[in-house]
Amino acid sequence: MLKGGYCGKILRINLASQKISKENLKEDVIRNFLGGRGLGSKILYDEVSAGVDPYSPKNKIIFATGPLTGTSIPSVSRFAVISKSPLTGGCLHSLAGGFWGAELKKAGYDAIIIEDVSDSPVYIWIYDEHVEIRSASEIWGLKTIDAERLIKKEIRDENAEILSIGPAGENLVRYACVVAGMTSYTSAQAARGGGGAVMGSKKLKAIAVRGTGVINVANPKKLKELTKDIIKLQTTKVKGTVSPEGFSRWGTPGGLEYINELGIFPTRNFQTGAFEGAENIGGNALDKYVLKHTSCYICPIRCRKIRLAKSGPSAGNVTDGPEYETCWAFGGQIGNNDPQLIIEADILCDSFGLDTISTGNVIGFVMELYQRGLITAIQCDNLDLRWGSREAVVNLIRKISYREGVGAVLAEGVKRAAEIFGGNAAYYAMHVKGLELPAYDPRGARAHGLGIATSNRGACHERGFALQELFGIPHWVDRFSIEGKGKLTKENQDRTAIYDSMIACVFSAFMTGGEIYALALQAVTGIEEFEIFNNLMLIGERIWNIERAFNIREGFDRKDDTLPKRFLEEPMPEGGSKGYVAVLDPLLDEYYLARGWDVRTGFPTRRKLEELGLKYVADELEKSGRLAR
Repeated sequence: MLKGGYCGKILRINLASQKISKENLKEDVIRNFLGGRGLGSKILYDEVSAGVDPYSPKNKIIFATGPLTGTSIPSVSRFAVISKSPLTGGCLHSLAGGFWGAELKKAGYDAIIIEDVSDSPVYIWIYDEHVEIRSASEIWGLKTIDAERLIKKEIRDENAEILSIGPAGENLVRYACVVAGMTSYTSAQAARGGGGAVMGSKKLKAIAVRGTGVINVANPKKLKELTKDIIKLQTTKVKGTVSPEGFSRWGTPGGLEYINELGIFPTRNFQTGAFEGAENIGGNALDKYVLKHTSCYICPIRCRKIRLAKSGPSAGNVTDGPEYETCWAFGGQIGNNDPQLIIEADILCDSFGLDTISTGNVIGFVMELYQRGLITAIQCDNLDLRWGSREAVVNLIRKISYREGVGAVLAEGVKRAAEIFGGNAAYYAMHVKGLELPAYDPRGARAHGLGIATSNRGACHERGFALQELFGIPHWVDRFSIEGKGKLTKENQDRTAIYDSMIACVFSAFMTGGEIYALALQAVTGIEEFEIFNNLMLIGERIWNIERAFNIREGFDRKDDTLPKRFLEEPMPEGGSKGYVAVLDPLLDEYYLARGWDVRTGFPTRRKLEELGLKYVADELEKSGRLAR
């Protein structure tokens, strides 16, 4: 019997039949997959068969909370979006903060499973036990903030939390994102992998939630004490940009200039790792545009910065950002050192519903193709494609969102766009498994590069964040060494899977430490084994393996755990990582051994899957010839 932390209910909505049902959340699923990303990945593997097209009615999209979501514990009220990615064809799991996740828990649900496809545009309105599917014909085509405003007016509840998609999701841009809280100062984006496009394919414009319930906890007294302890850890002054104090002061852009000094700040589509204009787009430079410091639900760090656009069509508008990755995507990646262009691009992407990382990638990609004479201006609607071009950025964001002109090509992501452009374009498409790379050049950080190569969702820094190499958290590791990096990457990935399933902000969790969150889990849920962090790490390993199995079932193997050739062949030309190339094969061997997988294929072994209680997964993979012997 569930004592606390969980509502014990999953909401299942079929958009074709409009059937709405409520199912019990099984305790064995909780004990094995925890919640959030883990719960969603379990549902995805079990309910979406191999070979299903991401835009097919047979694909599903899951919105999941964690056991700590909505409790008094700070920095844990996120939500996860899980589906089959239209960008990679593998598993999609993307997380966002803000307030939507806590509101869903207060309404009484641990997760929502969306099935099938609606005949016409709809949105879902959840008010505690009341759930209905409403017509979205009047809001289809609107930008995210306008859609939110209209929905709040229609449901007559300004306190409702709303997630939605913009025109990019409606037009099936493969990296369209899910956006929540656009009418507040705490907007949040589940950005990576194309969750917005999956919603668009189902004609689902938005989900509005209002919850008035209380989340039960098993041990309120212990939880109160732990809440105080975590707040103390998160408000203690510690020098450094990557610390609670640094995040509170600058937000995530605070570390930008430091990453540039390391020589791993990708510049002009990863041609180098040192950007000459970094000091103009980092945390200090952005300070002058800050109107307000704010936070996600119950978080004392307050890393969110409300910044004002002072020029261009977006002048007078504000953004809850830009975050570090966005400062890079519309800064170093495209050769731009104007912070106002970055702020404007951030506002536009949030409004249209685009992942800023992938959007900046595709723009930098096409700029390099133009630089090298591999495409002409005519092929790109006669736009100015020189590095740092504001004209290109603003126009391409709109063209991508509506699939107009060259935007129809770039809306496919760099991998598919390179195939369409042809020639040598694929060499300059910076992606892993189809997902565009984040803002760290793997040539200057071995474990970081290995984590990007082996991430189940494609190129991602957060799934195996090697903070040990970059920031010394929790201890320093030589970023250029190769020894032990396979084991380190495996441990980081399993740990992050746990944080993503609680659901904790990965930055605050790494800085605060996982052990105290384990104590909080036990206090909230009453489940004794959750108190020991090593037990949670086993759950993290199980989550990673079921996600891996999903991808293996879709045809992925060792060949897909790789990096773009540029990193393996071109030494870093300048900066703090000058002369280095990425090292991969020996690290992959060590990584597969640490995982208990087959070194030659990268397939999980029966022994490992059964050790994790995933015998049924091993049986299925064996039938399809995708299990290691």
